[in-house]
Amino acid sequence: MIPNLERFPGMGRPFMLRQPRSVETTNALATLRAKLLALTTDPEALREYVLKDYLLLYAQIGGAIYLLAIRHHRQLSFDFEGHWGDRPTP
Repeated sequence: MIPNLERFPGMGRPFMLRQPRSVETTNALATLRAKLLALTTDPEALREYVLKDYLLLYAQIGGAIYLLAIRHHRQLSFDFEGHWGDRPTP
């Protein structure tokens, strides 16, 4: 995967082209755009690549590629107790 990303850094889709579906997401994307603009003028610098089981978030700025997150697509769904902690039932 990493060799492919080095060879074809534009293989992921532009993350900022996603359509927000809530006010909170719209606000978060506006904040993210402002932070990204401080680093680059390229609106497509932040990219996501979906693999079979993983989602990779990376930034392509200048000639460098920065890995920002690698997440299993079902990561939160398997470990509710570990993620949410022991909570008493109502």
